[in-house]
Amino acid sequence: MTGDRFDILLVEDNSADVYLFRKALTSAGLNYELTVIEDGGAAMAFIRGEDEYAGSPLPDLAMLDLSLPKDDGLQVLKALRESERFADMPVILTSSSARPPSSLSESLRVARYIMKPPDLEEFLRIGTTVKEILLENQARSAGR
Repeated sequence: MTGDRFDILLVEDNSADVYLFRKALTSAGLNYELTVIEDGGAAMAFIRGEDEYAGSPLPDLAMLDLSLPKDDGLQVLKALRESERFADMPVILTSSSARPPSSLSESLRVARYIMKPPDLEEFLRIGTTVKEILLENQARSAGR
């Protein structure tokens, strides 16, 4: 995080959803830098800091779609949690349909699970949820 700008990692293969996430973050009044990765394989390279992702800044939050090409969202989440660098980063899981087992979400410390809503107004509310999580995490980090 630089000043009041948040670095957000979005792992999402649907370009319409990427567009809506940007709109949701903007409508929540967030100052953000969004890194978009379109598949689980590239997300794994990001976690390992390989290729174009070498030296990438540590995101303040990650949003992972469960249904991704190559490695799915749960595989990416497990890799995040196994990486010392990303272990404490808040993660929001998103899905159009499937919900992960709650025990798995708890053990992998998922900040929120969001079912992608079918209408625009509901989708825009995701920005407020992201903002709340970012501010909670910022306050927790400041208290350390």
